[in-house]
Amino acid sequence: MIVSCPSCATRYLIDPTALGGEGRTVRCAKCSHAWREKPPADMPKRVDILPPDSEPRPIPFGSNLPALVARRRRANRLGWLAVLAAIIIIVVAALLARGPIVDVWPPAEKLYAAVGLGADEINTSDLEFRNVVREQIVEGGVPILIIRGQIFNSADHDRTIPAIRIGLMDVADVELRYWTFAAEQSDLGAESETNFETRLVSPPEGAVSLRISFAGDEEH
Repeated sequence: MIVSCPSCATRYLIDPTALGGEGRTVRCAKCSHAWREKPPADMPKRVDILPPDSEPRPIPFGSNLPALVARRRRANRLGWLAVLAAIIIIVVAALLARGPIVDVWPPAEKLYAAVGLGADEINTSDLEFRNVVREQIVEGGVPILIIRGQIFNSADHDRTIPAIRIGLMDVADVELRYWTFAAEQSDLGAESETNFETRLVSPPEGAVSLRISFAGDEEH
């Protein structure tokens, strides 16, 4: 930085930092004139760095993990809830719209009957079980019980076939296990018959007889 004496115009080359932040009084070595010289406007100002109030503390383990992980978990939970809600809506709609669905696609009655959701009142008085055969085989070392037979409609009009119920009984006539299934046809014409067959893997020991009926109906 070049400084000129206001009195004799003598010029001096000085370090601007020697003037400090507010300036200082200087004296000309030639004419002894004294004046106050301020630092240049573009000189960098001094910044004092204060010491920390306390000693730094270590960061707890795991606190530096990104928050994105929690957001992903929340997004996943919301996604599964949305899927579950969609499934519930579909199931409820299928139950409420049972009539129109069966009208458009009659085989759907068989699906409803298989899960015990057949018609509220189905007359089975004219439906007869015939030629019921019980057979047990072994496949891959696993016993399998096979039950097959026919259902005959003795009425002079069509009948809806509800789900078939099989119960396995012990010597004391106590039911050990039961299950339901659908026949090959959901509707049976007048004076006609249809076949049915069902399999049970690993039937319970002690089953000596079976009881066959229509689901929700009295025993046949």
